[in-house]
Amino acid sequence: MRKLASFASVLALLTGIAIVSTTSAYAATDRSGAERLNIPNSSACKAGRTVMQGMVAGPGGQLYIIFTKAGGAEPVLSRWLRDGSTWDGASWTCAGAPTSIPALGHGNDLAYHPNYQGQGPALIATQGSESAYPSADVTIIHLSSSGSVGASEVVHLPVGNISGLCYSATAADGAGKYAARRSGYLWTHPGAGSLTSGWTLVKSNLTSHDNRSDQGIDCSENYIWNTKSINTSTPETGWNWVYQYNWSGGDVESDIGIPGNNLTDEIEDVTHIGSDFFIGVNRNGGSPDSVKVFIE
Repeated sequence: MRKLASFASVLALLTGIAIVSTTSAYAATDRSGAERLNIPNSSACKAGRTVMQGMVAGPGGQLYIIFTKAGGAEPVLSRWLRDGSTWDGASWTCAGAPTSIPALGHGNDLAYHPNYQGQGPALIATQGSESAYPSADVTIIHLSSSGSVGASEVVHLPVGNISGLCYSATAADGAGKYAARRSGYLWTHPGAGSLTSGWTLVKSNLTSHDNRSDQGIDCSENYIWNTKSINTSTPETGWNWVYQYNWSGGDVESDIGIPGNNLTDEIEDVTHIGSDFFIGVNRNGGSPDSVKVFIE
């Protein structure tokens, strides 16, 4: 294994989390750790929506998650406040009723920019997915300085129907940078420019194994994480995958395994706060949705 796999092994020994092998044709280990947030369908922060979508960490370690109804209809944006000094099961509490924002569309992914276009903090949601809900539009949700949800606007991207988007303020030597994924294509964009132009195609054949569905992405100073979930054609023993790339689209680590529990647990997105990584898991069959540690 490469650098991150070695780190995960050490972390597992220190925390008592077992690393389990899989019989998949591709080498992988179970990299989903302890649960940090459990969200039943009855949660006020879901407002009756049952499908988890994009997720991102925002100002002060707040967490934002999109929920929709089946078919991607009537999306809401929920906000979770940090409560406590450690990342335990009570780390976040619901900040009240979520905000209905029809312009979120399918809301497959969420990105966070601390000072979007010099206008203050904002979330950026991809409206579409790769195939079922194609859209080249993203929705900008402006936030107050405290992180509460404000006005929104729609921006059309020239790169087509992306379903994965992230922003890192520390990338490009601190200048900031966006990454967007469209199928196997990776695009990047300077952090300060208008999203309507200025995109660069950096790779057109991202590594991918098995037939999994593209979900959310995350990025940091040096790396990009790409999630791919189970779907209706996945064998019951199949897992969700996470792939790690550098900003040129080169492989750092492939086939990071997040078990699907017989097609119940469907990874939706990945986000991080400092060195702590979290995955959003949409759980089917009426089970509570979940935010778990991603053992990075």
